[in-house]
Amino acid sequence: MKKYSIPPVGLRIVKSTAAVFLCYVVHFMRKDGIVFYSILAALWCIQVYVSTSKANARQRFIGTCVGAVYGLVYLLMRRETHLMLDTYEVLDAAILSFMVGMILYTTVLLKKKKASYFSCVVFLSIVVNHASDANPYLFVWNRFLDTVIGIVIGVWVNTL
Repeated sequence: MKKYSIPPVGLRIVKSTAAVFLCYVVHFMRKDGIVFYSILAALWCIQVYVSTSKANARQRFIGTCVGAVYGLVYLLMRRETHLMLDTYEVLDAAILSFMVGMILYTTVLLKKKKASYFSCVVFLSIVVNHASDANPYLFVWNRFLDTVIGIVIGVWVNTL
């Protein structure tokens, strides 16, 4: 009969748990933003090696910047042209799809192809979930800041 052994809790699990908690602590102190985005960024940055953690942090930061800029452009364009999702769904989907292509090409031009996924995630999280927010600047800023907080926490915990 084969003996079954339970593996020990690894350091990456401990670091991830600590990073999630620290994201909540910062969120409670800020009293703003969406902690979910900080947690995702922190977990992405927790790696076995510090060098990998820092490389992932750079990808995430660049992707966040590109996606946030395009997200803000889309929200402002939509606001100025008074496009309403419920009225022009197909046109809106075509514009969103085209902008995803522009985002991907921007990461190619910046020679940061590894950041393309994060750019699209940030963009889509802004424009799909928050297109009707009253203040697009505030949401985009908070989305950006939440991710940067998670990146900093993830790299810091991983470095310790």
